[in-house]
Amino acid sequence: MTRKSHRPTRSRHGLRGLPALLAALVSLAACATPVADTPVISLTSTPWMLVSLAGTSIDTQARPATLVLEAGNERIHGHAGCNRLSGSYALDEGQLEFSRLITTKMACAQGMEQEQAFIAALAATATYRLEQGRLTLLNADGDVLAVLMAEPSVG
Repeated sequence: MTRKSHRPTRSRHGLRGLPALLAALVSLAACATPVADTPVISLTSTPWMLVSLAGTSIDTQARPATLVLEAGNERIHGHAGCNRLSGSYALDEGQLEFSRLITTKMACAQGMEQEQAFIAALAATATYRLEQGRLTLLNADGDVLAVLMAEPSVG
């Protein structure tokens, strides 16, 4: 039985083609389609859905509370959980205040306490943070009042 040696064979051109190969790869990489960045979510005109109040998850059995801050006219609309919600907002250099909050007057079997807490959180809002598709409402002391998530399917 004869053994064959498995030594790599050398090209008679050596490494001469390597720079051209690397240049071609760099060129192809430069032409590649870039990965899409996370879309920029605006505070206004984005439908927001409540996900927590004062650090506590919301009651998923109740109708979800939603909020839209209309661009241009400083009005809000949405649902407080049971009732329709509307009012005004003022936005100035990172400060956010809600005022003239009104709701319809229906009674619901579930979610009335959560609705009242959501309205109270809106009334106490002094500032906000907007990061990674979440809107965090804060009071004047910087305490988290509510967290809402961008929801293009509501509004």
